[in-house]
Amino acid sequence: MPKSVDLHYASGVIYEKTNRFPESLKEMETVLSIDPDNAEALNFIGYSYADRGINLDEAEKMIVKALKIKPDNGYMIDSLGWVHFRQNKLDSALTNLKKAMELLPDDANVAEHLGDVYAKMGKAKEAQKMYNRAFKIDPKNSSLQKKIEDATKKNNK
Repeated sequence: MPKSVDLHYASGVIYEKTNRFPESLKEMETVLSIDPDNAEALNFIGYSYADRGINLDEAEKMIVKALKIKPDNGYMIDSLGWVHFRQNKLDSALTNLKKAMELLPDDANVAEHLGDVYAKMGKAKEAQKMYNRAFKIDPKNSSLQKKIEDATKKNNK
């Protein structure tokens, strides 16, 4: 059975990378039908929902369950922070994303997420710092350039 889980999980990741979300979701749901406590699949679905701004309550439940299984997983902590950002629970988002940043200091997505929280909180200086950090890690990310410019403008007011 484990190979089946691995195959469905890998297929789900490939579908996601090729912008085929419905197929990706179906594969991850298959993983969970075989292994309901598969933390990676729980997190994958939860983060996918959060990233799209959909099913946020369900996303939160799935990620919380994943974190009970793997409490020190920085990617899962980032996912919870991202759900809370989408739910406008900014203090919780900030706490989780700071923790994720400690665990994953070289992850551009975590730095960008943290920057987004700071920006939404009106903390342009901190946002700019996080966006710059993310851009140093991932200089090909064109959306970061605009976020850096926006934070810089707000910071210079």
